[in-house]
Amino acid sequence: MKIRTHRLAWAVFLLLAGAFLLLNNLKVFREFGDGLWGGLFAVVGLGFLIWFLIDRQRTWRAIAGFPLLTIGVLLLLDWRGINLGVWQAALVLFGVALGFWTVLLSGEDTWWALIPAGVLTLMGVLIGFQARLSEAAWLAIFFLGLGVVFGLLYLLRLGQQDTAWAGVPAAAFLLIGVVTLVGASNVTGLIAQWWPILLLVAGVIMLILALQRPKPTAPPAAASESPAGPPAGQLVAPLAGASPAPGSSPTSPPAADEPPVDIYALLAQQPKEDKPKS
Repeated sequence: MKIRTHRLAWAVFLLLAGAFLLLNNLKVFREFGDGLWGGLFAVVGLGFLIWFLIDRQRTWRAIAGFPLLTIGVLLLLDWRGINLGVWQAALVLFGVALGFWTVLLSGEDTWWALIPAGVLTLMGVLIGFQARLSEAAWLAIFFLGLGVVFGLLYLLRLGQQDTAWAGVPAAAFLLIGVVTLVGASNVTGLIAQWWPILLLVAGVIMLILALQRPKPTAPPAAASESPAGPPAGQLVAPLAGASPAPGSSPTSPPAADEPPVDIYALLAQQPKEDKPKS
Protein backbone atom coordinates (compact mmCIF):
# COMPACT_ATOMS: atom_id res chain seq x y z
CA MET A 1 0.00 0.00 0.00
CA LYS A 2 2.88 2.35 0.86
CA ILE A 3 4.69 1.68 -2.43
CA ARG A 4 1.48 2.29 -4.33
CA THR A 5 1.01 5.64 -2.58
CA HIS A 6 4.55 6.72 -3.49
CA ARG A 7 4.03 5.78 -7.12
CA LEU A 8 0.77 7.69 -7.18
CA ALA A 9 2.48 10.76 -5.73
CA TRP A 10 5.25 10.61 -8.36
CA ALA A 11 2.68 10.19 -11.12
CA VAL A 12 0.71 13.26 -9.99
CA PHE A 13 3.93 15.28 -9.69
CA LEU A 14 5.09 14.37 -13.20
CA LEU A 15 1.69 15.15 -14.69
CA LEU A 16 1.53 18.56 -13.03
CA ALA A 17 5.13 19.40 -13.93
CA GLY A 18 4.63 18.36 -17.55
CA ALA A 19 1.39 20.33 -17.90
CA PHE A 20 2.93 23.42 -16.29
CA LEU A 21 6.03 23.39 -18.50
CA LEU A 22 3.93 22.87 -21.63
CA LEU A 23 1.69 25.81 -20.76
CA ASN A 24 4.72 27.90 -19.90
CA ASN A 25 6.32 27.16 -23.28
CA LEU A 26 3.08 28.19 -24.97
CA LYS A 27 3.31 31.55 -23.15
CA VAL A 28 0.05 30.95 -21.30
CA PHE A 29 1.44 32.40 -18.07
CA ARG A 30 3.26 35.20 -19.92
CA GLU A 31 5.92 36.89 -17.75
CA PHE A 32 4.78 35.09 -14.59
CA GLY A 33 5.81 31.64 -15.81
CA ASP A 34 9.34 31.66 -14.39
CA GLY A 35 8.08 33.09 -11.13
CA LEU A 36 5.46 30.38 -10.79
CA TRP A 37 8.05 27.73 -11.62
CA GLY A 38 10.37 29.00 -8.89
CA GLY A 39 7.49 29.30 -6.44
CA LEU A 40 6.53 25.69 -7.15
CA PHE A 41 10.03 24.49 -6.24
CA ALA A 42 10.03 26.62 -3.08
CA VAL A 43 6.63 25.35 -1.96
CA VAL A 44 7.58 21.71 -2.53
CA GLY A 45 10.83 22.25 -0.63
CA LEU A 46 8.98 23.81 2.30
CA GLY A 47 6.55 20.90 2.24
CA PHE A 48 9.40 18.42 2.61
CA LEU A 49 10.90 20.41 5.48
CA ILE A 50 7.58 20.59 7.33
CA TRP A 51 7.18 16.87 6.72
CA PHE A 52 10.62 16.34 8.23
CA LEU A 53 9.75 18.40 11.32
CA ILE A 54 6.66 16.25 11.86
CA ASP A 55 8.69 13.03 11.79
CA ARG A 56 12.43 13.61 12.29
CA GLN A 57 13.21 9.95 11.83
CA ARG A 58 12.72 10.41 8.06
CA THR A 59 15.96 12.30 7.49
CA TRP A 60 15.79 11.97 3.69
CA ARG A 61 13.04 14.60 3.70
CA ALA A 62 15.54 17.22 4.88
CA ILE A 63 18.00 16.14 2.17
CA ALA A 64 15.28 16.68 -0.44
CA GLY A 65 13.70 19.79 1.08
CA PHE A 66 16.68 22.14 1.36
CA PRO A 67 17.91 21.74 -2.26
CA LEU A 68 14.39 22.22 -3.65
CA LEU A 69 13.88 25.32 -1.52
CA THR A 70 17.27 26.71 -2.59
CA ILE A 71 16.54 26.13 -6.28
CA GLY A 72 13.14 27.77 -5.90
CA VAL A 73 14.65 30.86 -4.28
CA LEU A 74 17.29 31.14 -7.02
CA LEU A 75 14.63 30.87 -9.72
CA LEU A 76 12.59 33.59 -8.04
CA LEU A 77 15.67 35.83 -7.82
CA ASP A 78 16.47 35.21 -11.48
CA TRP A 79 12.86 36.01 -12.36
CA ARG A 80 13.25 39.36 -10.62
CA GLY A 81 16.47 40.05 -12.55
CA ILE A 82 18.91 39.32 -9.70
CA ASN A 83 21.83 37.29 -11.04
CA LEU A 84 24.35 35.93 -8.53
CA GLY A 85 26.83 34.67 -11.11
CA VAL A 86 29.02 31.76 -10.06
CA TRP A 87 27.51 31.84 -6.59
CA GLN A 88 24.28 30.38 -7.97
CA ALA A 89 25.92 26.97 -8.35
CA ALA A 90 27.63 27.44 -4.99
CA LEU A 91 24.29 28.15 -3.29
CA VAL A 92 22.79 24.99 -4.76
CA LEU A 93 25.66 22.99 -3.23
CA PHE A 94 25.15 24.82 0.05
CA GLY A 95 21.49 23.83 -0.04
CA VAL A 96 22.32 20.17 -0.52
CA ALA A 97 24.98 20.40 2.21
CA LEU A 98 22.47 22.01 4.58
CA GLY A 99 20.29 18.93 4.27
CA PHE A 100 23.18 16.70 5.33
CA TRP A 101 24.14 19.06 8.17
CA THR A 102 20.55 18.75 9.43
CA VAL A 103 20.80 14.96 9.26
CA LEU A 104 24.09 15.08 11.18
CA LEU A 105 22.52 17.09 14.00
CA SER A 106 19.39 14.96 14.16
CA GLY A 107 20.93 11.97 15.96
CA GLU A 108 24.05 10.27 17.28
CA ASP A 109 24.09 7.50 14.68
CA THR A 110 24.12 9.88 11.70
CA TRP A 111 27.87 10.62 11.85
CA TRP A 112 28.19 9.51 8.21
CA ALA A 113 26.41 12.72 7.10
CA LEU A 114 29.49 14.76 8.07
CA ILE A 115 31.38 13.55 4.99
CA PRO A 116 28.89 14.68 2.28
CA ALA A 117 28.03 17.81 4.28
CA GLY A 118 31.66 18.86 4.60
CA VAL A 119 32.63 17.99 1.03
CA LEU A 120 29.64 19.82 -0.48
CA THR A 121 30.29 22.89 1.67
CA LEU A 122 33.93 22.85 0.62
CA MET A 123 33.02 22.56 -3.07
CA GLY A 124 30.56 25.43 -2.75
CA VAL A 125 33.23 27.70 -1.28
CA LEU A 126 35.76 26.70 -3.95
CA ILE A 127 33.28 27.31 -6.77
CA GLY A 128 32.39 30.71 -5.35
CA PHE A 129 36.04 31.83 -5.09
CA GLN A 130 37.29 30.00 -8.17
CA ALA A 131 37.89 33.21 -10.13
CA ARG A 132 40.08 34.63 -7.33
CA LEU A 133 42.28 31.58 -6.82
CA SER A 134 45.07 30.14 -8.91
CA GLU A 135 44.89 26.52 -9.94
CA ALA A 136 47.54 25.44 -7.44
CA ALA A 137 45.91 27.39 -4.60
CA TRP A 138 42.52 25.91 -5.51
CA LEU A 139 43.94 22.38 -5.30
CA ALA A 140 45.72 23.14 -2.03
CA ILE A 141 42.53 24.41 -0.38
CA PHE A 142 40.64 21.42 -1.77
CA PHE A 143 43.03 18.89 -0.23
CA LEU A 144 43.26 20.81 3.04
CA GLY A 145 39.48 21.00 3.22
CA LEU A 146 39.13 17.25 2.72
CA GLY A 147 41.70 16.69 5.45
CA VAL A 148 39.74 18.94 7.81
CA VAL A 149 36.49 17.06 7.05
CA PHE A 150 37.95 13.64 7.83
CA GLY A 151 39.87 15.11 10.78
CA LEU A 152 36.63 16.43 12.27
CA LEU A 153 35.04 13.02 11.85
CA TYR A 154 38.00 11.42 13.62
CA LEU A 155 37.98 13.94 16.49
CA LEU A 156 34.21 13.97 16.99
CA ARG A 157 34.19 10.18 17.41
CA LEU A 158 37.57 9.82 19.09
CA GLY A 159 37.95 6.34 20.54
CA GLN A 160 35.18 4.78 18.43
CA GLN A 161 36.35 1.77 16.44
CA ASP A 162 33.92 2.27 13.55
CA THR A 163 35.44 5.64 12.58
CA ALA A 164 39.09 5.14 13.53
CA TRP A 165 39.88 4.80 9.82
CA ALA A 166 39.09 8.51 9.31
CA GLY A 167 42.52 9.45 10.67
CA VAL A 168 44.27 7.89 7.66
CA PRO A 169 42.64 9.99 4.89
CA ALA A 170 42.78 13.05 7.16
CA ALA A 171 46.55 12.80 7.52
CA ALA A 172 47.04 12.01 3.82
CA PHE A 173 44.90 14.91 2.54
CA LEU A 174 46.45 17.38 4.99
CA LEU A 175 49.96 16.33 3.92
CA ILE A 176 49.13 16.69 0.22
CA GLY A 177 47.44 20.02 0.91
CA VAL A 178 50.43 21.42 2.80
CA VAL A 179 52.85 20.33 0.05
CA THR A 180 50.60 21.83 -2.64
CA LEU A 181 50.16 25.05 -0.66
CA VAL A 182 53.91 25.47 -0.21
CA GLY A 183 54.40 24.98 -3.95
CA ALA A 184 51.60 27.42 -4.77
CA SER A 185 52.87 30.17 -2.45
CA ASN A 186 56.27 30.33 -4.23
CA VAL A 187 58.17 30.23 -0.94
CA THR A 188 61.92 30.60 -1.41
CA GLY A 189 64.96 30.48 0.82
CA LEU A 190 65.38 28.50 3.99
CA ILE A 191 61.65 27.97 4.57
CA ALA A 192 61.18 26.24 1.23
CA GLN A 193 64.19 24.06 1.88
CA TRP A 194 63.78 23.09 5.52
CA TRP A 195 60.01 23.07 6.16
CA PRO A 196 59.83 19.22 5.87
CA ILE A 197 61.56 19.15 9.28
CA LEU A 198 58.11 19.87 10.74
CA LEU A 199 56.87 16.62 9.23
CA LEU A 200 59.85 14.76 10.71
CA VAL A 201 59.14 16.18 14.16
CA ALA A 202 55.47 15.22 13.90
CA GLY A 203 56.46 11.72 12.79
CA VAL A 204 58.87 11.28 15.72
CA ILE A 205 56.18 12.41 18.19
CA MET A 206 53.67 9.98 16.70
CA LEU A 207 56.26 7.18 16.82
CA ILE A 208 56.99 7.81 20.50
CA LEU A 209 53.30 7.80 21.33
CA ALA A 210 52.80 4.56 19.39
CA LEU A 211 55.72 2.77 21.13
CA GLN A 212 54.68 3.72 24.65
CA ARG A 213 53.56 0.75 26.67
CA PRO A 214 50.11 1.01 28.16
CA LYS A 215 50.04 1.36 31.94
CA PRO A 216 49.11 -1.88 33.72
CA THR A 217 45.65 -1.76 35.13
CA ALA A 218 45.24 -2.44 38.84
CA PRO A 219 43.26 -5.56 39.80
CA PRO A 220 39.74 -5.01 41.09
CA ALA A 221 39.47 -4.13 44.76
CA ALA A 222 37.00 -6.93 45.46
CA ALA A 223 39.31 -9.59 44.05
CA SER A 224 42.35 -8.33 45.99
CA GLU A 225 40.51 -8.20 49.32
CA SER A 226 38.86 -11.62 49.10
CA PRO A 227 40.70 -14.31 51.14
CA ALA A 228 42.22 -17.24 49.36
CA GLY A 229 40.26 -20.45 49.55
CA PRO A 230 41.55 -23.76 50.94
CA PRO A 231 43.64 -26.06 48.78
CA ALA A 232 41.79 -28.38 46.48
CA GLY A 233 40.71 -31.61 48.10
CA GLN A 234 40.94 -30.32 51.67
CA LEU A 235 38.30 -29.17 54.13
CA VAL A 236 38.77 -26.48 56.73
CA ALA A 237 36.02 -27.73 59.03
CA PRO A 238 35.97 -31.30 60.46
CA LEU A 239 33.65 -33.83 58.94
CA ALA A 240 30.08 -34.03 60.11
CA GLY A 241 29.62 -36.68 62.79
CA ALA A 242 33.23 -36.64 63.98
CA SER A 243 33.68 -36.22 67.74
CA PRO A 244 34.88 -32.81 68.77
CA ALA A 245 38.23 -32.38 70.42
CA PRO A 246 38.26 -32.54 74.24
CA GLY A 247 37.60 -29.25 75.90
CA SER A 248 36.10 -27.67 72.80
CA SER A 249 32.48 -27.00 72.01
CA PRO A 250 30.86 -28.57 68.95
CA THR A 251 30.30 -25.18 67.38
CA SER A 252 33.76 -23.78 68.06
CA PRO A 253 35.97 -23.23 65.01
CA PRO A 254 39.10 -25.35 64.61
CA ALA A 255 42.27 -24.18 66.22
CA ALA A 256 44.55 -21.96 64.17
CA ASP A 257 47.48 -24.43 64.34
CA GLU A 258 45.35 -27.49 63.54
CA PRO A 259 46.13 -28.69 59.98
CA PRO A 260 43.20 -29.06 57.61
CA VAL A 261 41.70 -32.49 57.21
CA ASP A 262 42.22 -34.33 53.95
CA ILE A 263 38.85 -35.87 53.07
CA TYR A 264 40.37 -38.32 50.60
CA ALA A 265 42.77 -39.70 53.24
CA LEU A 266 39.88 -40.27 55.65
CA LEU A 267 37.86 -42.10 53.02
CA ALA A 268 40.83 -44.36 52.27
CA GLN A 269 41.07 -45.37 55.97
CA GLN A 270 37.46 -46.54 56.13
CA PRO A 271 37.05 -50.41 56.23
CA LYS A 272 35.99 -51.86 52.94
CA GLU A 273 32.76 -53.86 52.86
CA ASP A 274 32.94 -57.47 51.68
CA LYS A 275 31.17 -58.02 48.41
CA PRO A 276 28.47 -60.77 48.58
CA LYS A 277 29.42 -63.98 46.89
CA SER A 278 27.36 -64.92 43.92
